[in-house]
Amino acid sequence: MSQILISLSILILYAWFTHSASSVELMVVQDNTGSKNSLWNFLSMKNFFYSSNDLIDWYNCSISEIPKCIEKKPNTSVILNLFDDLSIQFEVSQLCKEYKIIHLVLQDEFVYRDEWTYSAISSQYNRLDAFFSLLKHYSWDKGVIFTNNFDQDIFTNFTSDFKVLTIENKTDIDNLIKRIVVPMGSSLYYIFASSDESNSIQNNLAGANLLTSGNGLILNQQGGYNCSVEGALIIVDMGQEDTCCEEDYFANSVINFLSYLAINAENSSEIKLLLEKKLKTHYSENKFSLLNIQNGQRVIIGSIIDGNIKFYNDTIFPGKTKTVPKSTKKIINISIGDGSANPNSPPSTVGTIGARGSYVAQKFINEGLLGILLNFQVNLFSFDCGTTVYNEAFAKACFTKDYNNIGLAYLSPFGSSPTVGTLRLFKKMNWTIPVIGSTNSEATLNSTAIYPMYTRVWPSSSFSYSLQPVLLRALGWKSAAIMYQNDSWGQTGYFYATQGAENHNLDLINPIETRVLPATLDRAGIQNYTKVIQGVIDSQARLIIFIFQSPLCNYVLETFYDLGMRKGDIIVFTPLADFLSDFAKSDNYTYKRLELGSPMITFFGQQWVGSIGQTALSRMLQLYNNSSPSAYAAYWFDGLFSAAYAVDYMINRGRDYTDPLKLESTIRSVQFVGCTGTVTIEKDSNDRILSKFDVQTNKFDVNGNLVKYIIGALRPLSTHILQITNPIIYSDGTTIKPADLRNQDNPCPFPDDSVKTFMKGKILVFGICFSIAFISIIITIYIWKRWWNAQIDELKDKQEVSFPDVIIGATIVIEFFQYSSMGPNFSMISPFLAEISNPFGLELQNIIKLKNGVFWVVVDIVFGSIVIWITMCMVILFRLDEKYARVSPFRLIAWLADYLMPILGNLCFIPFISICLDIFVCDESIGDSFTDSFLAKDCYYFCWKDEHLVYAIISFIALVCYCPLAVFCRPLWQELQHLLHVKTTPLFLMVKTIVQLILIVLNKTLKRATGLGHGIVFTVAMVCYVAFIYKFKPYNYPRFSWWQILVMIGVAWLAFLSTVCIGLGYGSLIFLIVLIFGWVLIACIGVYVQKRKYPSMLYRKKGQTVTDLFKFTFGKNSTFTLKKIVPNYEKGSSELS
Repeated sequence: MSQILISLSILILYAWFTHSASSVELMVVQDNTGSKNSLWNFLSMKNFFYSSNDLIDWYNCSISEIPKCIEKKPNTSVILNLFDDLSIQFEVSQLCKEYKIIHLVLQDEFVYRDEWTYSAISSQYNRLDAFFSLLKHYSWDKGVIFTNNFDQDIFTNFTSDFKVLTIENKTDIDNLIKRIVVPMGSSLYYIFASSDESNSIQNNLAGANLLTSGNGLILNQQGGYNCSVEGALIIVDMGQEDTCCEEDYFANSVINFLSYLAINAENSSEIKLLLEKKLKTHYSENKFSLLNIQNGQRVIIGSIIDGNIKFYNDTIFPGKTKTVPKSTKKIINISIGDGSANPNSPPSTVGTIGARGSYVAQKFINEGLLGILLNFQVNLFSFDCGTTVYNEAFAKACFTKDYNNIGLAYLSPFGSSPTVGTLRLFKKMNWTIPVIGSTNSEATLNSTAIYPMYTRVWPSSSFSYSLQPVLLRALGWKSAAIMYQNDSWGQTGYFYATQGAENHNLDLINPIETRVLPATLDRAGIQNYTKVIQGVIDSQARLIIFIFQSPLCNYVLETFYDLGMRKGDIIVFTPLADFLSDFAKSDNYTYKRLELGSPMITFFGQQWVGSIGQTALSRMLQLYNNSSPSAYAAYWFDGLFSAAYAVDYMINRGRDYTDPLKLESTIRSVQFVGCTGTVTIEKDSNDRILSKFDVQTNKFDVNGNLVKYIIGALRPLSTHILQITNPIIYSDGTTIKPADLRNQDNPCPFPDDSVKTFMKGKILVFGICFSIAFISIIITIYIWKRWWNAQIDELKDKQEVSFPDVIIGATIVIEFFQYSSMGPNFSMISPFLAEISNPFGLELQNIIKLKNGVFWVVVDIVFGSIVIWITMCMVILFRLDEKYARVSPFRLIAWLADYLMPILGNLCFIPFISICLDIFVCDESIGDSFTDSFLAKDCYYFCWKDEHLVYAIISFIALVCYCPLAVFCRPLWQELQHLLHVKTTPLFLMVKTIVQLILIVLNKTLKRATGLGHGIVFTVAMVCYVAFIYKFKPYNYPRFSWWQILVMIGVAWLAFLSTVCIGLGYGSLIFLIVLIFGWVLIACIGVYVQKRKYPSMLYRKKGQTVTDLFKFTFGKNSTFTLKKIVPNYEKGSSELS
């Protein structure tokens, strides 16, 4: 202010000595109640209008007295109009035009233009021209312009990429910036508003962290009065550099204008000519100074005259940087630990290669392909502070050096150790930064209490390792070996893998001392631990769970080779998906690993899912020369996506995304679909909820190259855990699953490669089985014609249900499982259903382990049961309980017959025949003679000599005796039960016997030769059997006959679908769905037809229980004489005896 007065005094003194005594006659038109009244007071305070100034004669005049004032002061040359009212301005302008007097106003835009009206201040358009000149100089073509209602019209035709926001209410500025400005992602802000509005805008921009490094701020004259933003640029009228407020601005404008006139003109005519020449636009000259806030001071750094910029001093921008902000998208800085450095250890590129996924995600975000942060640009700053090895001193120096570049979030490095160390370092340094893991599986990282600023899109080891036994069991194996490296990673994996094995009944059969190896072993050092690996070999385990990291897993695999293991001897399950192909990298030991490395099996979180995943995969292949991406790349993609999605979510809701605690909370709460499926963080955990894994394996293609491929999906949270889409190609080139143990289920006393298929033995097995079946069928037909060719009366009156009736109904249900187990293998459709049917079926090895002579114990039990059965039959048939009634053993046997005859003669018929026939199955051999063949159920027993020959003879005798008696006594038992109301036709019992014999023989012969052929024959047989049952009603109770039909249709449906799966080579969830749908449809039709055609003929008394029925049924003697029961008994008794 003082500088202006001093300058003015000098000008006045100069004019005093160089001009005549004439002066400018000034009339001041003042509105005492108007907004410019304060200006008048301000001018008076500056002593501008003082009486001793002869250069400017001024006087005050009211609006109504202007003509009279002019008459009194005819030399009046300038009227200063301090009115805001436009009508008064118009009135004054008309008077000035009439009297040819200069009309001086303080307006930056004329409403009523005429030749006598001039403004003491610069125009809007001059200011805008200076503004655009500055933009052009810095190449700024985007940004946000804040303006008020008065200035908004000047931007109406502004067609650049600037967003013009009008401030209507100062209270809305905060919401305007959060909801509109922040999501726009602009870095440059321009304020054309009053001082109060400008201050509020600056404060809210600063509060939203929009005035930091990389941003720019330009203000106009009024907006820059109280600006303190470091690096802000202010465009002011030249000569107004020290203006402090709006009144000061107007006052100085008037002073400068009138002083110029007083110095350069002597009268009114000269004033008019002077103004016409100097101010052609009737505004103040187009001259501006450019100010810059530096260290809190307003520094003149340049000028803008008629659009031409000239700089005098350096420019500082927000953030105290000399780097010119760019008008590109606003930068979102995120850092990534993608380096390869390992302090005091060899570098590792595993994280660098995997992190390519994050850089692809960065491109997707910046190109708008993910639909987030469309107005922003994501920058990734790389930190190389340890990728698999952590050293605190090294990491601290590394992070401290570039801490300003760490950004909103940090993507942690590949290894768990550096991740844990980094989190602890950040806490120690009081750095609050969200950290996101893309590959870290350390179990302790799931704790929100210990690591509150950490989340991960990768599953924890506690979850993934516990699933390895689940996968093994789902693939049909029941035992395996396990090995791990002795460090925190390996110990964690081992702990959860063994826990999972215990929970899912997987036997880990190698001894404890053969499970662990030091983590730091090299190829030479592992030679000291060959005994450990030999112990695994000695356990005979074919499946081995490897919890080793590279390169130790290579060394272990090579040692297995050195100790004699070859193709097919072991199958490795590894948690490292990359190892499925990395183990084949070329070196001097590759041949060893290739011999044992296919197939390896692992499961891995799903990758490259959906359109986003496939597009990202395509881009990655394009960017990295079709190099096969790391197994972790998709998770690095989603790691960056997680941070960016959370930032976008906060921006669109007007939240402060620069607040690390709020950003961390948002990362935990949002859900999005990325390259690895839906990403959701568990509540109260740092872990991701991952419900689907790709099950991967490898194989050699037609060119001999090792390739990875997906065989199916593991869904641990689903009822159908494993869905197979591609079969596993095993080392023998087939899809046939090998046994858990290398030498089948029992260690055999000869090497595997000496075993061959024994065709003579196969022919002999076929001959024996079909001969026994043929003889049994002939005997069955004879028995039916000779003794049981009789009809039964249909049940027409309602009867009270008895316990024998319940047994008949239960038999129908149990036969469903028995027939199913004799059919084609349906484990590919549902392993669960296969497990259920095992106890009723033929293959005992699916229920118990037939080793150490267990099979022969089972055979002895069967032989003993058959002896008991024959004894019971003899007592009943020859009426020994009646002839020798006083002999208690005979009475006891007769009483037990009521219990055991339906069990031993009916329900046990299939397993007894099956086990007896197993003794003849000797279709593999180590030589060319019959005595070189060995028993399929126990390879320690060679066939057709010594003990086997004895058992074969006994088995043949047992079959010859058991089959006819079972056939005869099946209908006999129901005749012995006087409380039995549901009777079975003898014809059906005979045909059922024949069908069961045929199916058992096919199971022992054709099924072992061709599963597909057996499935076709079995399905056709079941269809024929259903047709027979439908035509010849098996029971005197129609409802039971209907149930029998439905059960057999269900078996036929299962057989058909199983045959299809065998033909295709794999099963899938769709087959299980179709199977269940078919069964439900059969059940629904059955219930519907039953209600309409087959009324219930059995009832139960209220309150009567099964226990009551049992006591009632068996509490008294219920045995009749055969004379009363068996048709033609007297005639045939002599023959029987």
